[in-house]
Amino acid sequence: MNPKRWPNLLTGTRIALSPAVLTAALAGSRPWFVALLATALLTDALDGWIARRFDAHSEFGRKLDSAADYLTLVTGLAGIALLWPDIMRRELPWIAAGLTAFFTVVVYGFIRLGRAPCYHTWVAKIGAVACALSLIPLLAGHSATPFHAAIVVQVIAGLEEIAIVLLLPRHEGAVATIWHALRLRRAQDAAAPQSR
Repeated sequence: MNPKRWPNLLTGTRIALSPAVLTAALAGSRPWFVALLATALLTDALDGWIARRFDAHSEFGRKLDSAADYLTLVTGLAGIALLWPDIMRRELPWIAAGLTAFFTVVVYGFIRLGRAPCYHTWVAKIGAVACALSLIPLLAGHSATPFHAAIVVQVIAGLEEIAIVLLLPRHEGAVATIWHALRLRRAQDAAAPQSR
């Protein structure tokens, strides 16, 4: 199989795992839920790495990855709510803050650009990894502090992505940081008079 197809195959696997993750939660199986969700999150880490390794980036792949992220987020939260209701109630303000940051970018992207932005910024990637890892001490009942820190990173990522949407007049694919967006905007502004 062509290695350039591997990232989308992994992303598709993450989408396909979502019903199983939710089924495990509905069945009340914490071990299966954790194992399936961890597998889904691992595919999220691997698909981007493989895409970079084999130069297999595509607009379709970015959209598919974002759709898989949304689905994994929803099924993961639903499973946590079913299996750890006390933790969900206690952490609801933090979860609401993270979800607000996450979905505000999506909604604002649709309003301004006519689509959800799929920038995959560095801060968003760090936040995604931090959130996934912070679930270990949170669900084990040890500490919520790593989860709170991860949510702060998610909020920062959301603010950065909104700033990028404001800076760029149209969607540009992956934009690593606001600094990259500023450089891109300057290049677009410098090229604009020449195109007239």
